[in-house]
Parts: sequence; C-alpha cells; structure tokens
Amino acid sequence: MERIAIPIFQSRISPVLDACNDLVLVDLSETGAVRRANVSLQKLSIGERAAAMSRQGVEKIICAGVSDLMIACIVSRGMHVISGLSGEVEQIIAAYQQDRLDQDCFRMPGGKKSESPSPPGSSDTLHSWHIKELSPMV
Repeated sequence: MERIAIPIFQSRISPVLDACNDLVLVDLSETGAVRRANVSLQKLSIGERAAAMSRQGVEKIICAGVSDLMIACIVSRGMHVISGLSGEVEQIIAAYQQDRLDQDCFRMPGGKKSESPSPPGSSDTLHSWHIKELSPMV
C-alpha cells in the first residue's frame, strides 16, 4: 500500500504546496484508492508541513508549484515530490495509478513536470521526466 498526498483547493490541485490550506491523503493499492482523509495545514510553517506529512506516513506528494526549500524539507524526511502538475484531483489520482502523469493535459500552463530524486534506500525507478537536483541542507 502506498500513501500519496495532494494539496487541494476545491476539487483541483492547489497552485502552491507551500501555501495550501488542505491536503488529501490517499492510500493506494494495486486495485485503486482504498482510503482517503483530509488534513489541514493552515498556519503551519514549511518545516511543520513536511513534518506533518511525514507523521501521516506520506511517501509521495503530487503537486503544482513548490519551493526549493519545501522540496528539501520533504526529501530530507524520506518523501518524494512530483511537481508541475495541474488538474482535477480525481483525474490526477487516476492518471498516477495508470502512470499517465506525463500527459500534456496534466502539466501546469507554461511549466514542465518535475520529480525530486528518490529518497535514499527507495526502490523507485525514475521516469524520463526532468529531475530537479537538490543540494543537501546545511
């Protein structure tokens, strides 16, 4: 079972992970979404947001815009980020399960999909998408 998090605004992916108020957590099995929960991130700092997602057992965050600082906080906690996406949350979940997030209809206008490096020890294979290289936090 895999747990993903998607920042939400109404029924769509929130434009910026760093400033979103709410996340939907989705537990996925090979047969589909098993369970969902909403989590509030209101008034949390970037570090607190990353810590909250880690405490919730999130493995991967699918989002639109995200700062380099937020990505560094997330990756340092062993989570993975796929950014540069837009669309309806339900369509994004279905596309993720079917390995179709690289389709143009899910890209942010004027942007490109980006994926953080897999956390150390992860068996994830990276696709041929643009990989954003991160410097270690000091």
